[in-house]
Amino acid sequence: MKDESYQNHMQDKRLDSIEKHIVIINEEMGSVKNDMAWIKKFFWLIATASVGGLITALINLLISLAKHYGT
Repeated sequence: MKDESYQNHMQDKRLDSIEKHIVIINEEMGSVKNDMAWIKKFFWLIATASVGGLITALINLLISLAKHYGT
C-alpha cells in the first residue's frame, strides 16, 4: 500500500511539474502569436524589393529597346 501511495505521490509531482511547464509554454506561444510586427516588416521588405526589381527591369527594357531601334 505504501508503494502505491508513494508512486501516486510521485506521479502527482510529475503532473504538477508538467502542468507548470505547459503554462509557461502557452504564455510564450501567446506572445509569439501576438507579436506579428516582424512579419509585416518582412512582408514590406520583400514587397519593396520586388517592386524595385520590376521597375529596374522595365527601365532596362526601355533602354535596350531604345538602343536597338535607335530612337
